[in-house]
Amino acid sequence: MAAKIMPGIRFCTSDTGMASAKTAALLLGLSYPIHIGGMLAIEHRGQAKIEDFTANLDMMFAQFGNAVAMLEKLTEIYLDYPVNAMTAICKKLSMPKKAALEAIDMFEGSLGSSAVTAHDIFMAMQEIIFILKTEGTPESKLLIIEENLARALTLRWTDYDYAKAVSY
Repeated sequence: MAAKIMPGIRFCTSDTGMASAKTAALLLGLSYPIHIGGMLAIEHRGQAKIEDFTANLDMMFAQFGNAVAMLEKLTEIYLDYPVNAMTAICKKLSMPKKAALEAIDMFEGSLGSSAVTAHDIFMAMQEIIFILKTEGTPESKLLIIEENLARALTLRWTDYDYAKAVSY
C-alpha cells in the first residue's frame, strides 16, 4: 500500500461566507484521498490567484511533514481492544453514526489474530469517507468529515483503548 501513496495538496474556495481559499495536505493513491492536516486559509474576497498561495506553501509543507510523522507514530501504538478504540474515536470525532458503524463492522470482520495498531484503525476509518461518498453525500459535507477524521492523528489513542464495550 505504501508504494501507491503520494502526497497531494487540495485547493478549495467559495464565494460565500468567509471569502477565503483553503489548502489542505492529502495522501493520494487509494480509493479516496486521506486528509492528514488542518486547512490553511487565505482571504481572497474574489481576488486571490494560485500565486497567492505560494507564501503559505512553506507552512503547508511543514504541516505535511508533521502530519506524516504523526501517521508513522500510529504504527508504534498497539491497542488491546481495537474495535472499542475505533468506536470511541469515531464517537469522539462525531463521525456519522451509520457510516461509522458500517466501517467498524467491516474492520471487526477483517481482524485476525495479528496485533492491531492505531495506524490500522486510522486506515480502517477511511472507509467512512468511501461509504459516505458512495451514498451520494455532498462534497461540502465530506470535506468537513475529512477534517474531523484528520484530527484522529492528534489524539492519544491509548486513552480510547477501553476493555469495556463502547456504545455509539
